[in-house]
Amino acid sequence: MSKAVEVMIGGVKLNINTEDDPAKVQAAAKLVQEQYLALKQSGSIIDSRKIMALIALNLADELLHQQASNPEVMQKIKSTLDQAIAQAEGLANVSLR
Repeated sequence: MSKAVEVMIGGVKLNINTEDDPAKVQAAAKLVQEQYLALKQSGSIIDSRKIMALIALNLADELLHQQASNPEVMQKIKSTLDQAIAQAEGLANVSLR
């Protein structure tokens, strides 16, 4: 069942409907808010949109590093890509008559 969770990030109130545990959503919002405040207090970036974009890039980079260090994830990705390639090759060999 979907639950409404209210979070505040960078002075913006967000109401999020989620199937996830509300505490998990709050923890994620807290992580982003902490990074937001650290970048804001550095004084080098003033635009909130740029700060949020940097946070998104940093978190995505961390996720990619974690996935790369997990061989099971990489094997799943490779398997999925192999299946997609096989399907594409099959479609390329279909007669259009």
